[in-house]
Amino acid sequence: MPRLFPSAIAGLLSLALACGADGGGPTTPTTDPSGPSPIQGRIGEIAFEAQLLQPAWDRLVGRVTLTNPTSAPVALRFPDTCVLLLRLYTIAESQLVIDAHSKRCIEIPVDVTLAPGESRTFETNVTFFFILGNRLPEGRYRATLYLRPEGRPVVEIAVGLPRLVRPVDENL
Repeated sequence: MPRLFPSAIAGLLSLALACGADGGGPTTPTTDPSGPSPIQGRIGEIAFEAQLLQPAWDRLVGRVTLTNPTSAPVALRFPDTCVLLLRLYTIAESQLVIDAHSKRCIEIPVDVTLAPGESRTFETNVTFFFILGNRLPEGRYRATLYLRPEGRPVVEIAVGLPRLVRPVDENL
């Protein structure tokens, strides 16, 4: 079972309070610095900042920055080229509905070594159409970003409650 860090849970609660009532329309894109504050925490000796952005009405971008605050290098290995992935859950039942990523994951391990003080940012970028497809209803979902470092527990960080909508087909 993936672990949710206390700071990630606190971040989810603050985002839920900030979202307010569901107004029925698409959420407002967050491309400026006044967007949601990054959720901060630690994965063992590594510090992280995680953020879910919506640069366009039909797109979600998950971003995680890993920083090595120690005085020694830290090495991580990920099982494939999809270092960062997005998960969506139903809000009421907390049922996993989709694992989304921005590209095909190629089964080639990715090694990441962070020197002391070094940071590295990973992103995943997905469209609502890719997420919803033909089977998922429009609405709000609980979003998490997750990392799968080999030899360590999966890290899942709650990052928000985006509202996903399908584009209007003007040909109908």
